Amino acid sequence: MINPLLKELSNNNRIPPFDIIKNSQFKEAVIFSINKQISTIEKICSARNKPTFRNTIIPFLNSGNKLTEILSIFFSFCSTDLTKERESIRKELLPTISEHYSSIYQNEKLFDRINKIPEFKKNTELGIEQNRVLHLLKRDFIRSGIDLKIEDKTEYRKIIKELSILGVNFSQNIIKDEKDWIYFLKKKDIASLPKFLVNDLKFLAKSNGKKGYAINLKEALILPFLKFSDNRKLRKKVLKSWKSRGLKSGNSEIIKKTIILRQKLALLLGYKSYSNYRLETEMAKEPETVRNFLLDIWGPTKKKVKNEISELNRLLQIDGYSGKIKPWDWRYYAEKKREDKYNFNEDDVKSYFQLDKLIEAISYSCNRLFNLKLNKVDMKAYHKDCKVFEVLKHNQRIGLFIGDYYAREGKRSGAWCSTFKSQSKVNGKRLNPIVLNVCNFSKPQKGMPCLLTFDEAKTLFHEFGHALHQLLSDVNFEMLSGTSVSRDFVELPSQWFEHWLESKEILKKFTSHYKTKKNITSKLLKNVISSRTFNSGFDTTEYLASAIMDVKLHSEKPISNPIKLEKKYLNKIGLTKAIYPRHNLAQFQHIFSGGGYASAYYSYMWSEMMDEDAFSAFKETGDIFDKETAKSFEKNILSKGGTKEPEVLYKAFRKKLPDPQILIKSRNL
Repeated sequence: MINPLLKELSNNNRIPPFDIIKNSQFKEAVIFSINKQISTIEKICSARNKPTFRNTIIPFLNSGNKLTEILSIFFSFCSTDLTKERESIRKELLPTISEHYSSIYQNEKLFDRINKIPEFKKNTELGIEQNRVLHLLKRDFIRSGIDLKIEDKTEYRKIIKELSILGVNFSQNIIKDEKDWIYFLKKKDIASLPKFLVNDLKFLAKSNGKKGYAINLKEALILPFLKFSDNRKLRKKVLKSWKSRGLKSGNSEIIKKTIILRQKLALLLGYKSYSNYRLETEMAKEPETVRNFLLDIWGPTKKKVKNEISELNRLLQIDGYSGKIKPWDWRYYAEKKREDKYNFNEDDVKSYFQLDKLIEAISYSCNRLFNLKLNKVDMKAYHKDCKVFEVLKHNQRIGLFIGDYYAREGKRSGAWCSTFKSQSKVNGKRLNPIVLNVCNFSKPQKGMPCLLTFDEAKTLFHEFGHALHQLLSDVNFEMLSGTSVSRDFVELPSQWFEHWLESKEILKKFTSHYKTKKNITSKLLKNVISSRTFNSGFDTTEYLASAIMDVKLHSEKPISNPIKLEKKYLNKIGLTKAIYPRHNLAQFQHIFSGGGYASAYYSYMWSEMMDEDAFSAFKETGDIFDKETAKSFEKNILSKGGTKEPEVLYKAFRKKLPDPQILIKSRNL
């Protein structure tokens, strides 16, 4: 039987044949594809003709297409449904994959040919993209150690290999700790909980062969439990367990090793710190810029959170407790405060936010803005819970979209966007992307709709903002496609799209009570919109604490105990004891499960500065669905991918760069 992974896996009309792909076939397919790419590169390097874009760059870029396609499937499987067999295969393949890519970008013959290709002087769209590809490839080779001595190249490859293994182990440890922890509740423990949460806790207990109620460490259960449980001791137990994920299984040691190796890597390549190395390719450029940016917001945030603490302390004392508010108290009393101030709680709102209705809202918003439409299609994805849609623009298919929305055992926590195929062009013909959004919402029981909290609804829109970046991409080369941009620019489209969820039109049109079918009341709608910046001191503080620690750890000399430093430093800059960082280091997957956001977690707030300014462009027209503004946003940002520097793209849309003060205003700090 021919390995299906080695056939054509997808095209403009279909998704990969997930149902016939077996775990045992990945190793063969990966090794075969690696060898095929090596063979192609050897031919490129041995050619005696004058190197050109056509005879060198094009075959080089195409040489890795099959490997990229196979790995996108395999790593998606590992992220969304990790089994012991997949874990074993991943551990075996990672060193080989790491070594393969390192050897490519340290191939002196290949670099020599690429380096000899002159820039294109014609200022055409294709010429601009070709020059950008040349620039980025040369930069990638240099940043991968092409100029190092032989022994240093060996050391570089060793470091990269070790880091890839550490990143995987970090994620696996969190999944293991989550899987190992479950707490069975007594009847009295659920008395104050809303019905939707009680049903979820009952379903979890049943899934584990028990009667009654249970809670595990999935965020979709943890956060509402902390908001509604009136049992202070139990809230403490649950939050402490959630914030300890990864510690039991050894992530402290992984963090220490990772930071040391990253610093070694940076020094080897001639950089002062890992932050200097990492930020060279970002909009911020320097760690000092990031540090100042975050601390400028930290000041007004501390004042805001001080006022919030005073109000919550008062509520704590009304309940008969002495002392001050603790981290396990915050969400509970903040929810009480919101209910008192805005006359609604999360349970009231959740009854109106149905997943399928919100997907309709996304389709409606995209249609008004970009003439897009989402049609659900009967295609099998990799899991029975996935929803598959064709995405149409002017009734022509421009891509396929897969939504994997429900939490399950073996699925990485959080939410993200990836692709099984990115947009590109061959001989001017567009190859459509296949885009995946992954979330971790509680799966509804049979006969019930999936109900979301307002924050979960924002996550849904956020991830589809990333999907828009992929779907509306219109470039020639896959390496420039969609979200192939700097990390502090990539969150612009995702956070920008969240604004449409918060609009009156969308909330009124697509929120209906799952039982009564009645639309959200005008009063509740007004209160939901008015509460947009409620608890903003808390939200900003927990985020900034993590972002500040990230840049500190990666811009200074490594120390023996990063976990201890985290507490000491955050205390030094004035983090209140009432709030934990959003991500304690032991579960900070953004920066330790690979290098994606390492020294770049600040990107969310940096991009928020732009998304607020970009959304202002729509508001200034008096119509958030203004066609001309949407056309400009698509033309200058969404369609362009990484074809130009982000500053250039943003200025083409807005004519200026945003002022950081817009964050202070938008967050009501």
